[in-house]
Amino acid sequence: MASKQTRKFEDELADLEAVVESIDSGELSLEESITAFERGVGLVRTLNQKLDEVDRRVEVLTRTGAGELKTAPYQGDGEPWDETAAGTVDDDDTPF
Repeated sequence: MASKQTRKFEDELADLEAVVESIDSGELSLEESITAFERGVGLVRTLNQKLDEVDRRVEVLTRTGAGELKTAPYQGDGEPWDETAAGTVDDDDTPF
């Protein structure tokens, strides 16, 4: 079995879905259900860490009023980081 660092997001998500299905099936004993739940919690934590890592890497491209392309860190709400608050960009910058 591959280490947690080298496993693909999709593989771990499939494992989590399998854990949820096994718990939902009602065929596990109480002890098996608890063990499966603990495994699921671990998978959720790992998946959230991977999503956080990807989120930090995502950048949003925008076009300035002069037509130049620039990048800004993604803030998670579909909007680039507000550089006008930092005083580095003109107010007339428009996204694509």
